[in-house]
Amino acid sequence: METNPTNNNHSKLETFSDEVFFEIFDRLSPSDLYKTFYGLNIRLNTILNDSRMRFRDNLSSFNSKQFHSYVQNILPQIIDRLISFTFGTYDTDEYQQVTLFLHKYSIDLSLFKHLRTLVIIKMTIADVQIVQSALVHLTNLVNIRLSVDSNDVDTTSFVHIGNNLITGPKLKRVKMDMCARTIFENVTKSSNIEQLSIAWCEMQELTHLLQYSPYLCTLKATICGLKYVDTWTQKIHGSLSQKCSLRLNSLKLVVDSIRFDYLLLLLHELRQLRSLWLLLNHYEYMDADKWESLFQTSLIQLDQLDLTIALTKPFLSVNTPGQFLMLSTPNTACTKFNTRFWFDRGWRGKLDEYDHCVRLTVSNHAVPIQNKNRSHY
Repeated sequence: METNPTNNNHSKLETFSDEVFFEIFDRLSPSDLYKTFYGLNIRLNTILNDSRMRFRDNLSSFNSKQFHSYVQNILPQIIDRLISFTFGTYDTDEYQQVTLFLHKYSIDLSLFKHLRTLVIIKMTIADVQIVQSALVHLTNLVNIRLSVDSNDVDTTSFVHIGNNLITGPKLKRVKMDMCARTIFENVTKSSNIEQLSIAWCEMQELTHLLQYSPYLCTLKATICGLKYVDTWTQKIHGSLSQKCSLRLNSLKLVVDSIRFDYLLLLLHELRQLRSLWLLLNHYEYMDADKWESLFQTSLIQLDQLDLTIALTKPFLSVNTPGQFLMLSTPNTACTKFNTRFWFDRGWRGKLDEYDHCVRLTVSNHAVPIQNKNRSHY
């Protein structure tokens, strides 16, 4: 008696355990799964609808037609079983995916109860509050990455971040690319965050947040400006060393419009740092003696250093408005970063000259001092 190969293969497929199907289906997108397997037989339908089945999905590359079909047909079947979800488009001129998701379809993010990773691309500032209100219900979240559409931002824009966004019980990694000043004054509870990235905030906002981040290990941020200087300088002494965990060992900062002495006050509080990356843009940061004092008295555990000071020509004095500095000044500064103190720590200074700027780099990776003339930056 002859056997039908198709039926034989079908019977073998039926012998696989549910767990095998879970593992196979975990590698496919929900859209592909439901289009390919749903409706073939009762067994596959049961597996796809099993409460143990978990899904990951990314809608950022969907065109408008695909998105509407997904929200109407696929999402309702899997919303409480998604563990990783990304939505929003990088090209918001085509269509506003986040706006459609949150407003036209009024999708309630709190229904994603098993979600561990959430990425929202290019929402509006107004949407940030909607997202924060939902996050309090997503107790399984480990990773969050949020970004705001730059078209929704102007020079006066700001985003308020509160406890709902950062105090999830399992939350470990947060990235906020808000394209606007981010304010943390409403944060009043400690978080479990270990890795944090902030597009930009003012110095006092950053130090306020650090006081509620006892488990933070890695911080990346752009800081621009410092308000209430007198109050801040009085509060900063000893506040972070007492409240900030010794786990903060890696710091990466882009610094703008902040005096060197204020930056030093912050760094003096972070004595546990092992890796420091800084991008600075004022001549006063070229004071090698101040850096030496910092590394000798406070940052004595520092191993990895990447310090970049970029100056646009002509060089303006910070202390004397309107006064110009000579090119020899950066050259002299670079020489001071190539002494025995720096060599003993494996750090070297390098000066690169371009048509419109010079860049002084002091790091583990810098080669000995050299000048370069280049036609562009």
